[in-house]
Amino acid sequence: MFYPPPMFIINSIAPIFLLIALGKLLHKTGFFPEPFFKGLNKLVYWFALPALLTSRISIARFEFGTISRVFLLFTIATLLSLGIAWGAARLLKLPAPKTGSFIQGSFRGNGAFIGLPVVVYALGDLDPQAEVLGLLLLAALTILFNILSVVVLVHHGRRRAGTKESIRISMEQLVKNPLILACVAGMALNLAGIALPPFLFRPLDALGNAALPLVLFGIGASLTFERLHGAASPTLVASLIKVAATPALGFLVAAFFDLGTVERMVAILYLASPAAAASYVMAEMMDNDGPLAGRIVALSTLLSAITLPIIIALGL
Repeated sequence: MFYPPPMFIINSIAPIFLLIALGKLLHKTGFFPEPFFKGLNKLVYWFALPALLTSRISIARFEFGTISRVFLLFTIATLLSLGIAWGAARLLKLPAPKTGSFIQGSFRGNGAFIGLPVVVYALGDLDPQAEVLGLLLLAALTILFNILSVVVLVHHGRRRAGTKESIRISMEQLVKNPLILACVAGMALNLAGIALPPFLFRPLDALGNAALPLVLFGIGASLTFERLHGAASPTLVASLIKVAATPALGFLVAAFFDLGTVERMVAILYLASPAAAASYVMAEMMDNDGPLAGRIVALSTLLSAITLPIIIALGL
């Protein structure tokens, strides 16, 4: 097995966390007001990331067999992680609202804001197709996370909903998600052999190029660490499941798949991504424990600065 030299790992991971740190610094010092970062996150979510997905997927060459195997690897490891989290919640004797947030934080990774930049910076130089595979997997895992999260949170919420309401909420989340819609648009253009004219493709490509650094600024500004003190056990356990146990499961499951190093690592790096910021919003919306979800997001992001370099060293 090839172990990357330290500078390769530093060059892959350091830019991500330096931009996150800069976003936090700009927010903490008041260099930009709070409304700026809220607007920035909206710009990234509704326009920059969809522009990146649409432009890159529309001109990409991809193999559906490889994509399906990578997604299956990711799905199996995610479901195993969910099962471990459920068992851990039972051992910790968490009440239902905490259980929902705990389980979601243990499996729902920050694919768009952390996973995709890590894939691009760590694997892009090794294989140009890594970015395309990462973009396609991002759309697929967004669907998977929304479905699993709604089921878990509706079941454990203070006001439990029925099956029909759970399905309705899940479908609403999917049809309104701009990342999924952008991937569908890019795929449709690609399969139809339709090339966007330069006056449309160039602004989309330019906006897409700005997506990753803007994403990292936004995640840095949104991180809050003030509530990490106290109630540490569920927060720490869920965070460790997310950034350590889940990618470890990915390595184990990957042994049963015929995938190259880069393809395997795309799935594992997404599995290793810290808890998604959206998990806090979902937990609050569905009457679960929002503060616990927020603490898991913050702590898992901090821990991922340690675990991601180790995972890259072991996997490449």
